[in-house]
Amino acid sequence: MVIRLSLGKLKPEEKVNLAINMTDVCVRVCVEAVKHEHSTVNEEELVELVRERISFGKNVNMGSRNWKLLKN
Repeated sequence: MVIRLSLGKLKPEEKVNLAINMTDVCVRVCVEAVKHEHSTVNEEELVELVRERISFGKNVNMGSRNWKLLKN
């Protein structure tokens, strides 16, 4: 079942909660991917690898935005 939400109809607190929940899901997916790639990783290494992966994603996205700005 698909539920569509209109952000304009949500209260500010609901928008914040939605963003927090979406971020939590993204981090959990990232953690599971790192665990899958590094099956023997300990907790400390896992945290560091997840941080690196999330930072890499941010850098890649920022780079693509900058590239689009330069192309126009």
